[in-house]
Amino acid sequence: MNRIHRSAALLVSLAFSDPLFALPYRVSIDTSPLSGTAAQVAFDFIDGGPPTNSVVISDFATDGALGGASTAGDVTGNLSGLLMLGNASFFSEYLAPITLGNAISFIFVISQSPPAAGSLPDAFALFLLDPGGAPLLATSDPAGAGALLVHGVDGTPAGDLVTYSDLSAGRAPVTIAISTDSPVPVPATLWLLAAALLPQFRARSAPGIHPN
Repeated sequence: MNRIHRSAALLVSLAFSDPLFALPYRVSIDTSPLSGTAAQVAFDFIDGGPPTNSVVISDFATDGALGGASTAGDVTGNLSGLLMLGNASFFSEYLAPITLGNAISFIFVISQSPPAAGSLPDAFALFLLDPGGAPLLATSDPAGAGALLVHGVDGTPAGDLVTYSDLSAGRAPVTIAISTDSPVPVPATLWLLAAALLPQFRARSAPGIHPN
């Protein structure tokens, strides 16, 4: 599936309210049913319109093997430290080739400025793709894009987070689990927030899974 199709799939119906705090989400994906499979992990951020939001990804870990990433749009940093996707561009993506192991985990935090009147919400999504860029998994994503996770900015601490099930036949499913911590104030830039969260969450990383 090409980037334009995935971009359109992320523009879903979402609500809004006043921004104050944001929840840090820890994502854990059991990829053991596909261990050894060549794939790509795609982090996408879609700009629905004003105002500005950003997502920061930290503590990425896997026992698989990452390759050199490619980017599109408003992307800063990488998965070995802090990765930030903003909405200076309509579509921003960090795309990393990976030979899957047993697990992938990371933390993400999104600022929560709700959409202005007449604008769509900003949205963050996670995909596992095959080496050619098509969805690796048949998921319950109603848009048919194969997303595992979509988070829409709605101005609440939790945002509008939806996860989708792996419906692929002939093997055990890839599963995704989400946990949260207490809401934290969102500063003007998420870099300060992410830096403060790193020590808090590093101790929670699963044993035997190492960042790449």
